[in-house]
This record gives sequence, C-alpha cells and structure tokens, in this order.
Amino acid sequence: MKFGKSTFAVRGDKVLLLAFEKGYRNLPGARVVDIKTWNDFKAVLRQLENPEAHELYHNIAIDTLPWAWDLCTKYICSRAGVQNIADVGYGKLYKERDEEFKNCLRQITMLSFGLILLCHLKEKEVVEQISDDKTKEITYLLPDLDKRCLPIVNALVDLIGIGITEWDKDGKSHRYLLTRSTPTITAGSRFRFLDSKIPFSFEEVEAAVGRAIEKEQELGAEVIDEPVPAYKEEKGRPLDEIVAEARDLWTKLVEKDPANAAKILRKAEIIFGRPIKLSEIVEGQEEFYEQVVAEMRAMM
Repeated sequence: MKFGKSTFAVRGDKVLLLAFEKGYRNLPGARVVDIKTWNDFKAVLRQLENPEAHELYHNIAIDTLPWAWDLCTKYICSRAGVQNIADVGYGKLYKERDEEFKNCLRQITMLSFGLILLCHLKEKEVVEQISDDKTKEITYLLPDLDKRCLPIVNALVDLIGIGITEWDKDGKSHRYLLTRSTPTITAGSRFRFLDSKIPFSFEEVEAAVGRAIEKEQELGAEVIDEPVPAYKEEKGRPLDEIVAEARDLWTKLVEKDPANAAKILRKAEIIFGRPIKLSEIVEGQEEFYEQVVAEMRAMM
C-alpha cells in the first residue's frame, strides 16, 4: 500500500531525493536524481563535497534503502569479478559490502547534511506459546531491510520511525509515525522527549523534534545546530574515451611530480579493492575507471 514516504521526504528543507527506485512520480517541485548504479551514487557524493552544494541542499533523502543495498552488493561483486557475493570465501565480500555501504552513508552526515532514509515496512508473523495448551499469532512491524543492513542504519540515524494508518469511527484514515519500540514494533530515537506518536508529515515530525530538543536545552543540554549540496548526472562513457582521458591526466600528473604515479595506483587499488594497473582495467569495469579518473582530475 502506498503510504507517502517520498512525499514526506521532499517536504523537508532543501531536499535532494536520490531515487534508487521510481517512487517520486507526481511530486511537483521535487529535486530528484535517478540512481541506476552505485557509481551514480558515488558520483553524487563527490558533487556534495563542493561548497556550492550546501547552498542548494540541506537534506539528502535515499529512496529506498533496500534498492541502495542491492546496488552496493552488485558493485562489490562486479569489482571482484564474481556474480554472487558468496562466491568469495571467508565472507570477504560481505565485509567489503558492509563497509562500503556504511562509509558512503556516513560521508553524507560528515558533510553536515541531514540524511533521510526511506524503506518499506514488513510484517513478521510469529506464533507464541501463551500457555501449555494455547498459542497466539503475533504480528511484528519492522523496517524491511536485510539483517546486515539494519544494524548499519540503526547505528547511523537519530530516529527510526514506523508509519501506520488508523481509522476513526467515521471511517476516515489518519497516518502517524511511531517513534518508540513496543513488544511488536521496531522503532526508536535518540531524543528522550520525542512524542511517541506524531501525525505523519515532515512539518509535524520536525516540530516534534524541535520540542524534544528544546526540552533537552531546558534541562541543561548544549545543542549545536549546523545545516546543510547538487549533482551533475554523469552519463556512461565508452572505455576508450575513459582511457584517453586517463592517459592524458597520467602524463600531466607524472610530469608535474613523478611521485604522483604511485599515488594514482594507490587510489586505483582502493577503488578496485586490489592492486591494479590502469592498463589492466577492462570492459565491464568502466564505472570503477571513472572513479579513478575523477580522483586524477582532483589531483590536477
């Protein structure tokens, strides 16, 4: 059932919506970038480092997290040259994927942007024994996230809210955001005095958080508040075009300082996850080569 997650997100202050899925139709005025690959996402992160980005955006919304998680997984598999994340032994790629995902999300917060993460809700049916001869089916509500993704998100965010719909006696529906866990709901926040049930709109949630912060201040807490970026979508280029630019940049950088050769190869090693020469990059790895070229441009 549609709940209005994307609408909720774009009502925030200067929001850039990173659409990992097409959930933003009929949102007039929304600033949206379609994210088709993880490399698209990393390109956005590079753009957000520009000071001008802070003049355009204060909040970055990811819609939705499971699609972002899947693209990150494909990215790690492609970089390793395998089809499945389990194809490399000892859980090596799982760890690489988790670190990649965590570090990219963390980069947004470290750049002083607000981070809004959207995902669907799932119901988990559990039969519990309530006496020797009686059982009861209980429905649990929780974010629809991979079991390895949820702890990463939980450690990063200030608020995990669960959206619900209630109907009044006249049959009219009302949407709310639940902000505290119960025996059957997974939610929570870092704000001690945040309302446990808030009408579902960005304005209402923002106001409730403001009240919670004010209450903290009244009790002596020190609150530091700093806001804050734009993305030029990068189209995929053929490998030979990337190679031509890379050769030109390599020549200029090495002429400028011979030590740059080792620096470039080190950056390539970080991006590919293993030592690699630029001449060894092949078709199918264009997105990684683009990252190397972007790093070389930044060295100019």
